[in-house]
Amino acid sequence: MTTTYQKFLKHWEEVIDLPTQSLGPVTPYYKMVTRHLKVMPWPLFVLGSTLIVVGLYYLLGPSIVRLVSILQRGF
Repeated sequence: MTTTYQKFLKHWEEVIDLPTQSLGPVTPYYKMVTRHLKVMPWPLFVLGSTLIVVGLYYLLGPSIVRLVSILQRGF
């Protein structure tokens, strides 16, 4: 029984003891964004969606209305 328990403990330590994950040079930015997302995500969602809409309007111009109409018909 003790050998089985010792094997279990060894495997448990291998599974539980994970090293800290990193994303290379963008790790500090990732931690900064996720810290705010965990507490209050809605302001970042609104800001992100606004930036996406403005970017699409900048790239596509008034034809964005036609694209949205086509997408709405599809769904």
